[in-house]
Amino acid sequence: MPLEDKQTRLRVCREIAKYDMDTSLLNIKVINGVVYLDGRISPMRSPNAPSDLRKVLEKLEETFMMMSDINDVVMDVAIDTS
Repeated sequence: MPLEDKQTRLRVCREIAKYDMDTSLLNIKVINGVVYLDGRISPMRSPNAPSDLRKVLEKLEETFMMMSDINDVVMDVAIDTS
């Protein structure tokens, strides 16, 4: 993995960590400037947890696309509501 992709992945992970959601089953990869998110997310049991994780994913995608070193975002994320 090129150094640029490693740095971009760290930035993506930091951005995702800003939200109160369980991402332990989420895989995050960056290959040639393309972000790949796949796996499962679920809400945390806390008062700060976002109510609509779909909106959070949309907002994250917009944020990633504004980053100059990201060319595309590919998401295959299931939302666990149980």
